[in-house]
Amino acid sequence: MLPLPEHSLRHRLNAEIHSRPPVAIPGPEWISYLAVTHSGGNAADERQHLAQLCSTLGTEVCPVVDGDHWVLDAGGVCGLRLKWERHTEFSGYTFFRRRVAGDAADTTALAAFPSEWVKGIPGEVIAASHIELCAAAQNPPEEVLDGIARSGDAVVATRVAEGAAWVISDFELKDGFSRFTVIDEHLRHRQAGRTVQRILEIETYCMMALLAFPVAKETSRFLGKCEQDLVELMEAMSATITPEDERRLLAHLTRLAAEVEQSVTRTAYRFGAAAAYYRLVQQRVEDLREQRLAGFPPIREFMERRLAPASPSPQDRPTCRRALPGAARSCAHVSISSWSARTRNCWRR
Repeated sequence: MLPLPEHSLRHRLNAEIHSRPPVAIPGPEWISYLAVTHSGGNAADERQHLAQLCSTLGTEVCPVVDGDHWVLDAGGVCGLRLKWERHTEFSGYTFFRRRVAGDAADTTALAAFPSEWVKGIPGEVIAASHIELCAAAQNPPEEVLDGIARSGDAVVATRVAEGAAWVISDFELKDGFSRFTVIDEHLRHRQAGRTVQRILEIETYCMMALLAFPVAKETSRFLGKCEQDLVELMEAMSATITPEDERRLLAHLTRLAAEVEQSVTRTAYRFGAAAAYYRLVQQRVEDLREQRLAGFPPIREFMERRLAPASPSPQDRPTCRRALPGAARSCAHVSISSWSARTRNCWRR
């Protein structure tokens, strides 16, 4: 027993450190993954839907949701499992199905779960992936890569976990899913689970980061128009003659400043979240501990080439986004001061 009283949050915070552990994968497996945004649903809806799966599968014991984490082991010949995680903006559903003799090449873990239940998952899909985890003895990586090289297909291929596995993907969507092949050379069970989880997180965080891209394009067009309006207004200040001209100019400047402030407020969260997701992508790529394969780009290179130019950072954000509100306010202040001075002169006369 501790000699001193504990902080009320100590156990909760300690549990958070150990939350969402990767699922151990003892051998060849089919994995499917869905990341859905929280539009049109809440945590209670998701928990209720998870409980319905237990009833549909007829599992004897339905796991209790532990905060924002839940794992169901339905067992059976195929060893069906489902891992659910709820994050701030999305929830992830990872489906596991053991590989058995006679499985077709297009087998997926998702197909082993009730289709009506899958269709009823609350939210909208932002990322979806299928992963084939196979043993190197049955699927020699050198032969796989030789076949890809002869076909001329553009793929990303790399060795991960310091050479314990191979990851191959083209990152393209086929029937709505991206596809990865993970060839296990000597992964330990938990190590295999971590590798799969990192691949899925890279895919998901990449898409979440890119949500800022259309917002950035729209904001760029808006700020370009505001810059032009501001230049025209500053030129018009030198031509003001009457107090009415200045009042009209002041109203325009005030409206412009308000619109820019509103744009900054509306986009600040999305840009901040995108920068955070991009850092997570970089960290997960680092965690893979890649080893480059001759003739194939690794995941790090692919992400830097495709994602980095579209990801906002403090250095890349347009200067006008920060400068316009202050400039508009300054112009408005000048106009107010000028209008006040002219009004006082009129009263003196």
